[in-house]
Amino acid sequence: MQQNKNIILGMGKPNTGKSSSLRNLPQSSMVYLNTDLKALPFRNNFMAVADISDAWDIMAYIDEIENIPDVTGAVLDTITFLMGMFERQYVITATDTQAAWGAYGNFYREFIHKIKSGSKDYVILAHEDSVYNETTLAYDTKVPVKGAVGKIGVEADFTTIVGTKMIPMAKLEQHKNALLTFNEAEVEDGVKYVFCTRVTKDHPGEKMRAPMGFWDRKELYIDNDMQLIFDRLNQYYGADQAA
Repeated sequence: MQQNKNIILGMGKPNTGKSSSLRNLPQSSMVYLNTDLKALPFRNNFMAVADISDAWDIMAYIDEIENIPDVTGAVLDTITFLMGMFERQYVITATDTQAAWGAYGNFYREFIHKIKSGSKDYVILAHEDSVYNETTLAYDTKVPVKGAVGKIGVEADFTTIVGTKMIPMAKLEQHKNALLTFNEAEVEDGVKYVFCTRVTKDHPGEKMRAPMGFWDRKELYIDNDMQLIFDRLNQYYGADQAA
């Protein structure tokens, strides 16, 4: 079994462009899995929009997505709310809470295994939280989930992670590259929603990562456009995937 390399974790604080980053995906062949139960911030034409009301339903949806040839991929918005939903529905209400937290961890691992062993493109969006690290005396960012999953960290399961940011245009001017474009509204507003691609002194304790050589050093900030990352994944792993 070959591991699915076309999986992206996009994490960030509220209102930093996570959902809007989906706008240029090939929506007509993708499924949008909505656990946040809120409307997207743009008009869309996803092949299907599934409002998840029972956490376990996600497993059947992934199976169906993998088995339908016309579906090229899916978006989960967000894994944070999915795990919160499982906690509300199956942990808090359980009589044996120890066993329920074990089921929580198994649920997460089963979901991750399904997408990693799958063949479709997956975008997993996640909220992030900042936690003070008394060892480094700095704040670390992480996806806020509970139990053993939270101790290990959701981020450990992903090879390609980007962080959503709102950055002043004056700062972005110092990081120009082919994947960073400015429109008139952004110039007028003086800020832009972007992806940050790696950890720097300005972003310590964060979780952005990618395979070695995936991003050029100049590509610290890029447009918050998930399709740009899939294009780069296809370019980076092209020979492997063709084989």
